Amino acid sequence: MAIQREYIILATIAIFIFGLGFFSAMLFAPAKIVEQQTVLKVIEQGTKSEAQVNIVAVSNTGEGLLSKAKVEIIDGQNRILFNTNPFVEPNTQYSIELAKKTAEQITGKSLQNKDIIYSVEETKAKLIGGPSAGAALTIATIAAIEGKKVKTDIAITGTILPNSFIGEVGGILEKATAAGKKGIKIFLVPKGMSKLTVYEKNVEEQKGPGFVMQKVWYTPKLVDLNEAMKEYGMEVIEVSKIEDAVKYAIE
Repeated sequence: MAIQREYIILATIAIFIFGLGFFSAMLFAPAKIVEQQTVLKVIEQGTKSEAQVNIVAVSNTGEGLLSKAKVEIIDGQNRILFNTNPFVEPNTQYSIELAKKTAEQITGKSLQNKDIIYSVEETKAKLIGGPSAGAALTIATIAAIEGKKVKTDIAITGTILPNSFIGEVGGILEKATAAGKKGIKIFLVPKGMSKLTVYEKNVEEQKGPGFVMQKVWYTPKLVDLNEAMKEYGMEVIEVSKIEDAVKYAIE
């Protein structure tokens, strides 16, 4: 009887430990993530739309330039076409493909059986940096899909990244100055880029017998773009995602 009682006690303890372990596993097991795929609405055939957007670039001489890009959506074969005058950087193809995909996700509309034509107004810049115009092209694509317009007094610079994030670019000060001089009222920049460190060139000449020696050095200077652009009446606003930029850019 004593031995039987011990077996019962041991069995009870074993069942208790098993139950406790099972409960703990269920309680602390990582949640199963289920991806939800968004069903995009296909745009009807026979519709044509377009939108324009300001884009900024830097010339090969370091001058900031303001130009325009146009997005046209027409019936077609799901192609992405880019007018290469002026020439664009080789990695522009990836940028505009991501612009199209992001615009579809944000609007919930598919560009299946449509062609998208991207073109850039002729400018002094011999080479347009497609990645740095990615955010602007995405906004113009969204506007074209929705049959809306991009505000003419707004410009944006920034790359387009996965999940609609806007990435950093170079030449912000030169681009902002060009936009301000052309009457742009709001300049959208990537998160964290409204304050920049620039390097000012310093030159000191020392004359010697029959020669002049120049000493050149650069000193860092912090520039607040909002302060610097006050003379043009232009506001600089940071945006981290395309959805944020759309609130300012599309009317």
